[in-house]
Amino acid sequence: MLLPLTGRARRPKTNASGDDDVHTSLVKVDDEDRDAYQQRLEAKLRPERMRATLAFAGLYQMTHELIKTAVTDDVRQFYSRGFEDGTMFYDEPAYTEKVLSRAPRSKFRASLLWLVDGSAITLTQADRLDDIYAHRHDLSHELIKYIVDPDFEPDVELFAEALATLKSIHRFWTGIERDIGSFDDFGDIELDEVMPLSLQVLQMCIDAHVAGLPESE
Repeated sequence: MLLPLTGRARRPKTNASGDDDVHTSLVKVDDEDRDAYQQRLEAKLRPERMRATLAFAGLYQMTHELIKTAVTDDVRQFYSRGFEDGTMFYDEPAYTEKVLSRAPRSKFRASLLWLVDGSAITLTQADRLDDIYAHRHDLSHELIKYIVDPDFEPDVELFAEALATLKSIHRFWTGIERDIGSFDDFGDIELDEVMPLSLQVLQMCIDAHVAGLPESE
């Protein structure tokens, strides 16, 4: 059996005489392969599977945005020096020297390297965020292919790595809060026992997503 190759619609090719070449690229697929693909496609388009893909894309987006905040915004906040007349002031010379100078073209990368230097995360984790971002971009702008194409699945392993990196960064900030006495009224605490509200909400969303997954997932 011959099936047209899937992909974007293309204009017919023009041959040397100037006439349109109406031949379509074909690929030979036997009945067994066709049936297997049909089964995969039907499974992919089950409503519960589509809902799971959409929910995962949302979780991935949330996690990436929380990482951006914990990296760029929180490192910047570390150099704040308080309010005056309703305006937050920062130690700009120190922020520029100790953070931005690490990667002048990217505030995010510079902040990541600052966190690596502070042992919040490893350089491997920092570098891996490039792949995590690329997948977030793909999920956001090419979501339809993850919904309808059996050959594309969201990367669960990348999500797990993103979540682990986010937790490591928040553990680092919790340690700083403990060191400056923010938790003195609570006695001795373990860093892993403290979870910011943003992570609590994210975990609730993850639990809700997992609870709604089809049994085969």
